[in-house]
Amino acid sequence: MSPFEVYITYLALKRHFTSESYDFHKYNGKINASIDAFKARKDCFFFEKLAKHQTPKDFLLANIIVNPTAYVRDLAYDEKYKIIYNKWLKTKESLTYVFQTEITNLHPDFNSNFLCTDGNHPILLRLFLGEKISLETLSILCDLTGAMAYWDQQLEGDIVYKDVGLLVKKYKQFLQYDKEKFKKIIRNKI
Repeated sequence: MSPFEVYITYLALKRHFTSESYDFHKYNGKINASIDAFKARKDCFFFEKLAKHQTPKDFLLANIIVNPTAYVRDLAYDEKYKIIYNKWLKTKESLTYVFQTEITNLHPDFNSNFLCTDGNHPILLRLFLGEKISLETLSILCDLTGAMAYWDQQLEGDIVYKDVGLLVKKYKQFLQYDKEKFKKIIRNKI
């Protein structure tokens, strides 16, 4: 990728994860930005550094899902973002194992993990917020069960859920997995 393409991808991913209306896939990662505006930026050097990464788009994605307001200078030079990327890559490469391991944290009554009772967040959401399950596991479970539609109704106006819900909805578009295989894993767990 060229530095300008990295710049476009950076802006598009940030907009995707912070805006309900922009869809990275629908617009194919395109965003209104000119090469002249890019060259006029004082931080274009950082995009040049990021362009040298093996997979700049994946690097940006891994970090923007954790910190949508990450500044490009930090992405280019801060070690913590390399650690975040490596952790994300490890999860992506061993998604089946991670999922199997993390669903052991679920309540034995599978359906109760999704219920909003007494104005509380569902167990599944609390497990994610407590870092007992990953965004990937949360997204897969929500995708396979359709829990988000129920949560949208039950948790309307909940500030915590608003952010997490948007993140899950936006991230599951990037998450590739074999639905039948993961359904079977869940059935075996139940």
